[in-house]
Amino acid sequence: MQFNNSIYEIPIINKLIVYDETDSTNNRAKLLINTSSPEQVPNTLIVADCQTGGRGRAGRSFSSPSGEGIYMSLILKPDLDASDISGITLLSAIAIYRALNKYHNIKTNIKWPNDILISNKKISGILTEYINGYVILGIGINVNNKEFNQAISDVATSLFLETGKTLNRENLIEEIFTEFSMLYNMFLKTQNLKFITKEYNDALISYNKDIYIIPQELTNVLTNTYNITNNNLESCLCMGISPKGELICRHNDGRLELVSSGEVSIRHNF
Repeated sequence: MQFNNSIYEIPIINKLIVYDETDSTNNRAKLLINTSSPEQVPNTLIVADCQTGGRGRAGRSFSSPSGEGIYMSLILKPDLDASDISGITLLSAIAIYRALNKYHNIKTNIKWPNDILISNKKISGILTEYINGYVILGIGINVNNKEFNQAISDVATSLFLETGKTLNRENLIEEIFTEFSMLYNMFLKTQNLKFITKEYNDALISYNKDIYIIPQELTNVLTNTYNITNNNLESCLCMGISPKGELICRHNDGRLELVSSGEVSIRHNF
């Protein structure tokens, strides 16, 4: 992958490390944190052309073939309470949403908390990890993929498959972090997400719909949470996100619940 010098003009990127192939950019980020002096680590962006061990939430594998997708991790050291770290995931979702819409006129939706969808299929996943005071923001995007194996073809798609256009991956990375840099700086100033709640809710695929909240223990054993049946879960109405990034849910009895973890499945009438 070839990057222009303009990548270094983005305030949030101080250092760029590019691999032709690695196991996982998040793993490379952890190794850098554990083996480098503190001044060398923050605001380092690690990008790979191919991953042999890409993964998402709950340890699920993330297909990472060479020459097709974006696989990257940004190391941050924010002055935030640990309870606010999850907001970085939502900021990065908005950054991807903005970049695709603003620069390429591609309309997407967000599936709380960490997926980007087109036509109800996943094109991007976000994995945020916290280690030794650092935040590793891992992002995978299906960009120029021509096909997916049968096991995931019903839930995954790519920008190429949806638009018929081949996108420059390096340019898209710059566009995403140009947007993310502005969002992140505002987040550090305000310490909340109030400044993006309307935009996020407008993009949220489950907004004002009946949903199931899938608890972590069930998430860990499901390979596909997109078309889940009720599994004895109670549905609730999604009312968007709070300024802390929690999902606001209204139960049938009128009770409001703020959900800070788990996954979401839109309720279908079977």
